[in-house]
Amino acid sequence: MDYDLIIKIATVCIGLVGATKGLYDLSIGRRSKLREEYKFAKEFFDFSNVNKDIHPYLREKGYQAIAGDATMSGKEVEYLLSLNRPDQALKDYVMGRKYLEHLPSHGNLQIRFKEKYKSRWSRRWRMYSYLILYFTFAFAGFAPLIFSSYFHMDLRNAMTAFAISVVAFGPYALWFIRSAAKIYRSQKLVDNQGQHTQRIILSVGSVDK
Repeated sequence: MDYDLIIKIATVCIGLVGATKGLYDLSIGRRSKLREEYKFAKEFFDFSNVNKDIHPYLREKGYQAIAGDATMSGKEVEYLLSLNRPDQALKDYVMGRKYLEHLPSHGNLQIRFKEKYKSRWSRRWRMYSYLILYFTFAFAGFAPLIFSSYFHMDLRNAMTAFAISVVAFGPYALWFIRSAAKIYRSQKLVDNQGQHTQRIILSVGSVDK
C-alpha cells in the first residue's frame, strides 16, 4: 500500500474542506465593510425618520443601497429588515434571489421559493450536484501535486502543472461552491421567516404612490 499517496490525498481533502468554508464565508459577505454599512444605514434611517416626506426616489435608492442591489424594491427590503438578523436576511435574499420570490400579500411569511424550486428534492439534487462538481474540479486542480511522483515529475514541472490546473479548474470549482451556497442560504432564509420581529423601521408606502 502506498502510504505516501494516502497522506497526499488526505491532505488535499482537508484543504478542500477548509477552502470550502472560506469560500462559503466569502459568498455570504463575511468580508463586507461593516463600518461603512453601519454609517450609511444610520444616516439614512436618521434622515428618513426626521424627514417624513422624503421623496420616494430617495427612499427607494436608500433601501437599494442598504441591500447592495439596485434591482430590489423598497417593499422587499422593508420586509427583510423586519426579520431577525436583518443584515443576514438581506445578504441571503440577494444571494439566493434566483430561487426566491417576494409575495407581499402572503402575510408574515412573504418569501417563498419559485415554482420550479418549491420541491425540496428539486433543491437538494441541485445542491448536492454542485457540491460533487466542486470537489471534483477542486481535486482536479490539486491532481498534479498528488500524482507527481507517479509521473516522475520534478518539483518545477509539478508546480507548473499545478498552476495550470488551478487556472483551468479553479474558476469552475468556485462557481459550483457558490451555486450550492445560494441554494443553502435561500433555504435558511425561507425557514427563518418564522422568527419574525414584527418591526418595520421605515414605511415605504410612499414608494408605490
